Amino acid sequence: MSKVVLESVGKTFENNFEVLREISVTFDQESVNFIIGRSGAGKTTLIKILLGLTPPTKGRVLFNEIDITALSRTEIARYRRSVGIVLQDPSLIPNRTIFDNVAMPLWVRGLRSKDIRHRVDRCLNVVGLDAVRDFYPVRLSTGEQQRVSIARAIAHRPKLLVADEPTGNMDNQLSLEVRSLFDMFPELGTTVIVATHEPELTEHMRHVFELKDGTLLRVARQVREADSPAPSP
Repeated sequence: MSKVVLESVGKTFENNFEVLREISVTFDQESVNFIIGRSGAGKTTLIKILLGLTPPTKGRVLFNEIDITALSRTEIARYRRSVGIVLQDPSLIPNRTIFDNVAMPLWVRGLRSKDIRHRVDRCLNVVGLDAVRDFYPVRLSTGEQQRVSIARAIAHRPKLLVADEPTGNMDNQLSLEVRSLFDMFPELGTTVIVATHEPELTEHMRHVFELKDGTLLRVARQVREADSPAPSP
């Protein structure tokens, strides 16, 4: 199971500033979900709650039927390590190769060198960058660096991948290319949640939600035909 459920989630900051209000939603297992909304609508706050980085003022978040809002600090840290995270800034290590950047979370987990090589090569293949494994980040374009960030996020085979404005620094064509990568991940057993202020990324997507005035509403979209399955990393 990799279903994510929010039950009456709300978040209020100082001076009774209510950012999120009574959000109840289910992100289905092995689905790609987009949360759209203007800048300042509360998307990043919602992402932080999903990642356990900030607690909701009310309500709870369930992942695999476990209430992450009730976890201890140690348990929250373990939960975050199990989630794939993609941010607007790829934050690659400049003096390490592309292979090393993707391998980093696997080294931390103590995987064998042979297994690491296999996983990294497969993940780079999934994002179409297997030919640049020995390059350094400076040689890659912005879009390519974000692809590396995505490969790194899926290297440990997360059941949940969360992305906050992953295409914020890209033009429309690059944004759509990166979006196409997220489309593949349900075939890998991963539930994907993407927050973006770019509604054009959600065209023909099945699971689209708009965050407006503190509430999250489902948006109707014409659904395209399913994509071809992706290779497993």
